[in-house]
Amino acid sequence: MTTRTSVVLQAFTELAPTYEETVDREVREFCGVGYREFIGQLAAMVTAGDGSLVLDVASGTAISSLEIAERTGPGVRIIGLDITPAMQARGAQNIARAGRDNQIIQVCASAMAIPCAADSFEAVICGLGTHHMDVSALLTQIARVLKPGGHLLLADIGAPPRWRTPWGRVIMQAIVSFVRIARRSARWQAESDAFMSIHTASEWRELLRRYGFGDTQVSESPGRKFWHPNLVIIKTVNEGAT
Repeated sequence: MTTRTSVVLQAFTELAPTYEETVDREVREFCGVGYREFIGQLAAMVTAGDGSLVLDVASGTAISSLEIAERTGPGVRIIGLDITPAMQARGAQNIARAGRDNQIIQVCASAMAIPCAADSFEAVICGLGTHHMDVSALLTQIARVLKPGGHLLLADIGAPPRWRTPWGRVIMQAIVSFVRIARRSARWQAESDAFMSIHTASEWRELLRRYGFGDTQVSESPGRKFWHPNLVIIKTVNEGAT
């Protein structure tokens, strides 16, 4: 396990009891939309018929898996993949409460080493998780397990183009350095470590093309304040072997 993965695991273990409330507050602050509304919008983009298998990467407390189940119907099975047992324990409670135990299966594993066979899924979804991962390893794994022609849906914070200007790089690096010094919790260490995995919309297009995805649609919503990240939503198609 890498140091970064260990920090993420500790951070989300600590965050699990209040995850939904915390993320709702943060998403509202940055993007002006509630967490469940945001996840609902992403889940509504999943197209999967009866008998389909959908992979929910970084499924957390299973809110996203439950939204997919609600919007696609009982004939679709969902695998919720998350690296943090404490988050999945909360997810198991939510799944049982919703009566979806037979439709949603949780798997505790890393998205950089997905324990599923090639060409297993009709769709893969990941909401608010990519910035905590090695994106190259993630896309390699998703391209492997997603059937050719299957859809990948991503939504996460994105870097505005101004972050890539010389002055923007200096300012953001200063902010990251300050966070690492001033806030010692595992959560804030994980967030500062995630900075290099936050990509612009154009960077996402290039990454997806490189890993075999095409017909990519990217939409951006600006953050509420000038220095905030954007919200990026992506829908793309797996074109097969790279």
